[in-house]
Amino acid sequence: MQFAIGSLGSAVLNLLTIPVVTYFISPTEYGKTSMFMLAQTLIICVIYLGFDQAFAREFYDYTDKNKLFQTAIFVPLVFSVFVITCMCLFAKPLSLFLFDSEVYYQAVYLIAFSTLFLIFERFIFLHIRMQNKALEFSIFNILIKFMILLCTVVFLLAFSDTFITVVYATIIGQIIGDSILILKNYRLLRFNLFHIDRTLLPKLASFGLPVVVATVIYSLFVIIDKLFIRYFCDFEQLGLYTAAFKIASALLILQITFSNFWVPTAYEWYKKQKPMRYFKIVSDSIMFLIALLFTGLLLFKGVIIMILSPEYREAQYIFPFLCFYPLMMTVSETTNLGIVFLKKSWLNILVSIIALAVSVGLNLLLVPIYGAIGASIATGCAYIAFFLARTYFSMKIWKGFSVKRHLITTSFLFVGATLNILIHSVWLITLINLVLMGGIILIYIPTMLTAYRAFREKRHQTASQEKGMEI
Repeated sequence: MQFAIGSLGSAVLNLLTIPVVTYFISPTEYGKTSMFMLAQTLIICVIYLGFDQAFAREFYDYTDKNKLFQTAIFVPLVFSVFVITCMCLFAKPLSLFLFDSEVYYQAVYLIAFSTLFLIFERFIFLHIRMQNKALEFSIFNILIKFMILLCTVVFLLAFSDTFITVVYATIIGQIIGDSILILKNYRLLRFNLFHIDRTLLPKLASFGLPVVVATVIYSLFVIIDKLFIRYFCDFEQLGLYTAAFKIASALLILQITFSNFWVPTAYEWYKKQKPMRYFKIVSDSIMFLIALLFTGLLLFKGVIIMILSPEYREAQYIFPFLCFYPLMMTVSETTNLGIVFLKKSWLNILVSIIALAVSVGLNLLLVPIYGAIGASIATGCAYIAFFLARTYFSMKIWKGFSVKRHLITTSFLFVGATLNILIHSVWLITLINLVLMGGIILIYIPTMLTAYRAFREKRHQTASQEKGMEI
C-alpha cells in the first residue's frame, strides 16, 4: 500500500497534466510535444546500458550496497558524456527531426543536460526500492511529478501556448524534483574511484549489456508507432494518439505499483524456493485485476474523454487497443521469471525483435489507411506478441505454470477493444462492455477462491507461530 501511494499519486498528477496541457494547446502542438517524449524515451532506454537491471539483480547478493551503487552507476555516467556531446553537436538536425524546425535547438541542449539527472534518479530510486523503503519511494515519486505539473501550469500561464513551453516546463520540473532527490541521498554520491569494484564491473556488464541490446530494440518498438504517424499523417493525428496513450496509461498505476513490490519479492521467493503455486496465484490475480480495470476504462471511456478539450474527442476511439500496453507489460512481469532467475537476459533480445517485427508490419499496413486508430491497433497487437514471446521463452527454460486463463482473457479483451472502435452507439457498447466484464469475473472466480484460501492458510500459520512464541 505504501508503494501504491506513490504510484497512485504520480498517476493522478500525470492525469491532471493532460487536461491542463490540452486546454492550452491544440492537438497539432501536442503532437510536437509527443516528439520530445519520444526522444526522452529513447534516451532512457539506452543511457543506463543495462547496468540498472544488473544493479537490481546483484543487490541481495552483494554485501556493500554503497559500493555496488557506485560501481553500477559509474559506466552509465561516463557513457552519458558521450551522449550529451553527440546531442549538442547535432542539435539543429535533431531539432528539425523532432519539431520540424531548427529554431528549437536550445531545447535539445536542455534535453541532453537532463540525461544526467535521469541517471541519478533511476539508480537512487532503485536503491530505495530494493531496500523496500516504500514510503520514501512514494514521496519522491509524487514530488517529481508535482514539480513537473507545477512548472507546466506556471509556464503555460506566463509564456506562449505552444509545445516548446510544455517541453521546457517538463524538463525544468524534472530537474528540480531530481535535485531534491539527489540532495536527500547525497551520501550515495560521494564518489571515490578507488571504491569502485573493478572485479564486479565485468559481472554487471555481462548481465546488463544483453539487456541494453534488447532495450534498444524494445525502444524502437516503443517509438515506432509515433514515427509512422509522423511520416504518414500529421502532428494533429500524433497529438490525438498521444492524448489517447496518456489515458490508457492510467492502467500504469497498477503496473508500476505491482512492479515495485514484485521484483524484490519474486527474487526473495526464488531464493527461499517457494512452491510454484505462489507464483501462479500472483500471476492470475494480477491478470484479473488489471483486466477489470481495462474493461472499466472501456465502460467509462466517454466520461473519461471529457477531461480533454473538445478538440480531442476522437481520442476515445484510439485508446482501447492502447490499454494492452500496461496490461501485457504488467502480466509479463509474472510470466517472464525464468529469464530473470536463470540469467538468460539475451532472450529479451528475441522477445523485442518479435514484438518489433509485429509492430512494424502492422503499422506499415494500418497507419497509411486508418491513421492514429491503425497505429493503436498495431501497438496493442505488438504488446500481446511481447507478452506471448516473453512467456514462451520463460516457460521453456523454467518449469513455470499454466497461462491458459491469461490467453482466454486476452482474447476476450481483444474482441472487446475491436468492438469499442467499431461501435459508436453508447447504449450498445455499454451493454457489450458489461457482458465482457461479467465474463472475466466468471473466468477468475476459481482463482479468487484459491487466493482467498492461501491467504487464510498464511494467516493461520502466522497466528500459530505467534501463539507458540507467547507460550
